[in-house]
Amino acid sequence: MFRRIIYEDWQLIFPVVALAVASLVYLAAAWRASRMKPAQSERLARMPFDHE
Repeated sequence: MFRRIIYEDWQLIFPVVALAVASLVYLAAAWRASRMKPAQSERLARMPFDHE
């Protein structure tokens, strides 16, 4: 039949590390977007419509 999954203490580190890495990537992207200069933001906003 089905057996219960018993988590050991050392196995808890994998989800914690994955959450920390994902959070750091998200925060780095948000930090970079918030620190972007208005001129660069305008250039990136027009990029899909430029036909050069």
